Amino acid sequence: MALKSTRFASNQRLQQAAKNSPPIRRGSSGQHVALVQQAFIDLGLGMAISTKKSGKADGVFGGETESRVWQFQARTGLSRDGVIGRETLEKLDELLPTNGPPPKPLPPAKMTHKINVHMRSIDNPTVPEFTQLKVMEDVFAQYFIRIDVLTGQSVGLTPGETLTLEIIDGACKWDQVSDEQKLLQNAGSKQGVGPNDVTVYFATVLRTNTKKNTTLQGCAGHEPTRPAVMIAASAIDKTTMAHEVCHVLLGSSFTPVHVDEDANLMCSAPVCTGNPAFLSVAQLNRVFASKLVHKLP
Repeated sequence: MALKSTRFASNQRLQQAAKNSPPIRRGSSGQHVALVQQAFIDLGLGMAISTKKSGKADGVFGGETESRVWQFQARTGLSRDGVIGRETLEKLDELLPTNGPPPKPLPPAKMTHKINVHMRSIDNPTVPEFTQLKVMEDVFAQYFIRIDVLTGQSVGLTPGETLTLEIIDGACKWDQVSDEQKLLQNAGSKQGVGPNDVTVYFATVLRTNTKKNTTLQGCAGHEPTRPAVMIAASAIDKTTMAHEVCHVLLGSSFTPVHVDEDANLMCSAPVCTGNPAFLSVAQLNRVFASKLVHKLP
């Protein structure tokens, strides 16, 4: 199908993509990408990163653009592959027949899945629990996943029990936990926690090596049958809870564990800058395959 919209018809690369010859993927750049980015902006899908430098769409098909393509496809009932091809361009051509405002908005977003979360705390974190929770809700809401907090309570430890948690073998590992981690996880109430729920523990310190005094902001290490994360009370990144929960959803075999995009939720930087942070299509595919992500009726 040839594109007819005055926005797209004169761009040869978009005309080729509308025939899948070839479609446009992450890593591409140019005016063809900028036209699609602006289309998403006009349809209400913000592109804060792509417009940051000049206020205009930058034409770079990076992580944010891939995420917006996925969201557009999901909102309009298309295959969610994050690629600009025939189906996606046909729908854009239909929704944006001119260079002017869209004649109709995108269909409203509807939550399709949920994650069950339980919160346990032994300390008051630098970034409050509910601030981190709101950030996590915003991140996953982009992808129509609702966060349901089922229970929340303080964890009481006896005076002789340490509040400093040393991560096993100097690293945070998924399928094995230290005695200190077991102490905290066993101290937290298991009442109402299902096998496919995630428990979030707010600890005092997460130390990887007591001699070097190296600390972590969070850790997704947990026993295989008890999905859980730990958040250090000193964590400064507002995305820490969302980041660690996403580690559990992705699983211990997913690679890369971290990425060099600061705005991606799984960034390797001390602070992930996305507002809200985004996920790649590869990450999303794994998240939706997790048994911890429940489909809503």
